[in-house]
Amino acid sequence: MLYVFAVIFGFAYGGFAPLTSLTVAELFGLRAHGTILGGTEIFYTIGAAIGPVFAGSIFDATGNYQYAFLTSGLLCVMALIWVSLLKPVTSGNSST
Repeated sequence: MLYVFAVIFGFAYGGFAPLTSLTVAELFGLRAHGTILGGTEIFYTIGAAIGPVFAGSIFDATGNYQYAFLTSGLLCVMALIWVSLLKPVTSGNSST
């Protein structure tokens, strides 16, 4: 099972970085692509660092992960709503 998980996770996670860069380029253009992509990655990294500590704190306080998963799900729904409100740049603004 570990090998099956590793292969599936590897392919899924390996596609994350190129899609993130592409999404930033489509939504914000190429003028400040590196700066915007760097900013998104900073927030991603902060969330990846805080998430396990937050979930562990909830487990320590409640004895289960139910509230941690509910909070994570709520944050994902909020992010989906925010991302759906973004509009791509027009082709005239997407270069240099």
